[in-house]
Amino acid sequence: MELKTRPLTQLFGREVLDVDLADLDDAAFDAIYALWQADPLLLFRRQSLTEDEHVAFSRRFGDLDLLVRDDMYSPKHPEIIYITSLKRPDGSALGGLGSYEVYWHHDQIYRERPASGSIFYACEVPDAGGHTSYCNTKLAYDALPDNLRQQVEGRRATAKYGAKADATMKRDFKDDADRVQVLHDRTPPATHDIVLENPATGQRSLYIDPNKTIGIDGLDEDEGRSLLERLTEHMLQDRFIYTHSWRNGDVVMWDNARLWHRREAFDETLPRLAKRTTIFLRPDDFAVPEPGLA
Repeated sequence: MELKTRPLTQLFGREVLDVDLADLDDAAFDAIYALWQADPLLLFRRQSLTEDEHVAFSRRFGDLDLLVRDDMYSPKHPEIIYITSLKRPDGSALGGLGSYEVYWHHDQIYRERPASGSIFYACEVPDAGGHTSYCNTKLAYDALPDNLRQQVEGRRATAKYGAKADATMKRDFKDDADRVQVLHDRTPPATHDIVLENPATGQRSLYIDPNKTIGIDGLDEDEGRSLLERLTEHMLQDRFIYTHSWRNGDVVMWDNARLWHRREAFDETLPRLAKRTTIFLRPDDFAVPEPGLA
């Protein structure tokens, strides 16, 4: 089956047209699967998914993960997390990540076995603010200068949850230092290859995180920080970035092994609710950190 699509940028990202994700036959799903292998960012507009349908669609790509942040779980499906600034009747947060800016990152790079696929469903989003940007780390790898390419080949880097993002957790948990400590304890440092390869397509991508990478094997602290800063500067070129303006009903699928993402802040008095699943993509078909653990 040939999907109708249009580009989000000249270099990456596709909007898939005339597809209802709640009612997909096998041919349509196989076409979406192949398109996601080729391009790390897919957009579907005007979708209407129940949580059952969201989970069922996501499971067709691989096993679903349960995130460290169990305070964000859907009460019906813990495989779904709520990303929202809304509150419950008792004043507690309905989900997580509030209304503040979230800086560039790979989801789950701090896990020993990271899940690398995300399917994000925007249920209610403000008309302004809260835009999400995606940086293509595959394109950034392809354009690496020779000196940087030589420095990352064969190297591994270590990441830690909350290494430079304690402010985010403090926003969500305020003065609950015990809760922050529990999250730290659940996520010991994890080490991964800096360069990942998709075995199905041969695409290679950079896998580091300006927030969570705390060290690079074979380099001392200053050398590691310098290399991370130079890589980050190279990666954050406009040509590698797409910024998405959300509409209600948008479903965005992104591959964390090939994309960074960040979110702009938005007016916290405006309601925002999104639901996300996180998937262990299949290591034979996608670039997967630590494929031997799959």
